[in-house]
Amino acid sequence: MTSTSSKPTRDLLFPELSDSIEERIAWFQQMQKNEPLRFRPEYNLWEVFRYEDVSHVLKNPDTFSVTNKTHMGLPFSFGRADIPEHRFLRGFVARSFVPGNIESRAPEFTSMVDSLLAPALASGRMETLGELCFPLMERVIGDMFGLRITGAGRFREWSDQMFGQLIGVRSPDHADVVDLFTEQLNERKRKPSDDLMSVLLAERSKDGRLAEEKIVHMCLDLATAGNAPLSLMLAYAIARFCLDPELYQTLRRDPSLIPGAIEEILRYDFSWFNLWRTARNDTVLGGHEIKAGQYVVVWDSAANFDETYFPHAERFDIRRSPNPHLTFGQGMYICLGLPLVRVLGRIVLERLVATFSDIRFDAEKPMRSLDQMKDYIVSLDVVLTPSNAAVS
Repeated sequence: MTSTSSKPTRDLLFPELSDSIEERIAWFQQMQKNEPLRFRPEYNLWEVFRYEDVSHVLKNPDTFSVTNKTHMGLPFSFGRADIPEHRFLRGFVARSFVPGNIESRAPEFTSMVDSLLAPALASGRMETLGELCFPLMERVIGDMFGLRITGAGRFREWSDQMFGQLIGVRSPDHADVVDLFTEQLNERKRKPSDDLMSVLLAERSKDGRLAEEKIVHMCLDLATAGNAPLSLMLAYAIARFCLDPELYQTLRRDPSLIPGAIEEILRYDFSWFNLWRTARNDTVLGGHEIKAGQYVVVWDSAANFDETYFPHAERFDIRRSPNPHLTFGQGMYICLGLPLVRVLGRIVLERLVATFSDIRFDAEKPMRSLDQMKDYIVSLDVVLTPSNAAVS
């Protein structure tokens, strides 16, 4: 048995994924049937494909640690903090992400969305990511947490950089944003407000474990939570509308189907996700002995096509129920921003179908993706036909 002398990178498994979703699904299901756990001695890691096994790993952080997983170049992540620190720090911010608290802001979010759709209503064109998704999240993060990413286009550049680090296709480069948030922290020390940084500074005066550097890094992580996932989800949704106009018309006729459509997009179109863990001690999973220190890569995207939990998993079905997908994890480390993705995503799609009767690709500006990651859409230009109901 051989193993690498250094940690494997997160992108090492991507080349095995086909660009064809049909071929991916077939591969996932073949692995689930024939090799549900696969050991890769050259990397000293296990890949996990079945829903039951993936769920077990994600729900048992005492056995499968997040702290020694592959380094993503991020100074801090709630998803990398060990159990005691994770609980301690998440307790300060979890209330902001309670679905009911986010839902209470729906009128504010709706107003933001309408103002961003107004230019498209006038021009009939929109670059989805640059003119809707990223500006929306910039406003939401500012509204919820008082965090400002100043400079035209800077929020988008920073978001692409941070998510690129997360999926392993970009080198660490977060110094500018850390400096920016450090400046804002110093401002709050001089003049406290009612925003997140001020609240955390007040808590720091009570508990010395909350270092100033950790406050900055927490804010950095929070500004990422829900940002790139929301932008990707909306890009996938709008691309689907362009490819399948009847789907768009179905949602126009019955907007109550939008939440189910979002869940199915999260299950089906995020078909390249995997999450990394490290075995804390010797353990057994799916009949295989996993040694302490070995990496465990759970293919949550594969689990989302496990026929045991998703009958006719190869079908994209917005009426699928139940839909217990694992796209953003499970258990205590489930993505903090998932409720924000669901609420904002629903509001955006509701306002789109109410405002525009038709949406299609802009033939003059083809959709573009990252060269290293074809699933990561970086621009999506569309042509829109206003409906009789204008943005109010």
